[in-house]
Amino acid sequence: MPQPKLDEDLVQCLAKMAERLDGGNEVTDAPLLDEFNRLACTEISFSELQGIYGEEDHIDYVRRVLTDLATEVSPNLSREELIQMFEKVIADPCDDAYLQYVFTTIRKTLGDTQISDLVFWPGEYFGDSNNQRELTTELMADAVLERHAQRKSR
Repeated sequence: MPQPKLDEDLVQCLAKMAERLDGGNEVTDAPLLDEFNRLACTEISFSELQGIYGEEDHIDYVRRVLTDLATEVSPNLSREELIQMFEKVIADPCDDAYLQYVFTTIRKTLGDTQISDLVFWPGEYFGDSNNQRELTTELMADAVLERHAQRKSR
């Protein structure tokens, strides 16, 4: 399943809108929020757009939202594909667009919401606080698949 390509003009436009809405006035900015949601094909509330800048850049927020919308469930996602995804993440952990795609694909497909922890803070993922461990991409794939199997068996 290929990584979705985002319309960069749309990303830029929505990021400017998000920047204006973040800290804006809910009443007077209602038309802008409506336009944001129409263009993004979302139903984001005014309150969700508040305080974005304290957590991430507006453009990163928009890319995350659009990537989430464009990324589909991959029901046939294999261990080998997971390994390949993790290999690319490890090779370039600063490729935010690809990270978002991988994290979203795994969350939507396997229900695992802690993939960023597995990659960057494995102690949080495994619940043992050992963030110094070095995991191979094979071990990462196995951990995700094992967690998915455990969740399904409940």
